[in-house]
Amino acid sequence: MRLKKIVFPALLMLVVAVTVALAATGNVDKKEYVCMMQDMVLGKAGIPIQFEGKTYYGCCEMCKEKIKNEPQKYTRATDLVSRKPVDKAVSFIYSVDGTAYYFASDANRKTFAANPQKYLKK
Repeated sequence: MRLKKIVFPALLMLVVAVTVALAATGNVDKKEYVCMMQDMVLGKAGIPIQFEGKTYYGCCEMCKEKIKNEPQKYTRATDLVSRKPVDKAVSFIYSVDGTAYYFASDANRKTFAANPQKYLKK
């Protein structure tokens, strides 16, 4: 049992590291390929998580608990162009080096894509 507690988190971290290393930069049109709890692009489809009539996606069973326990933290993001809150389930997503960013409109996503460094914190 103790070995499982060590091996599983280590394996999960390895999978996350490989996924991030292989992730591309650009539009993410398939939301199921984003872990919305960790804001990262996945190498394969994640698991759908239903919450308040909307579908969010996570990478593992722990994500279901996260959204259940802290829904405001994991279902919302800030559109970096408009600086307004956006619901991840209905957002437009753009990836930079495997990190997912969420936007209220395709126009905002395009603005961000033209110069991501302008909007990202240094």
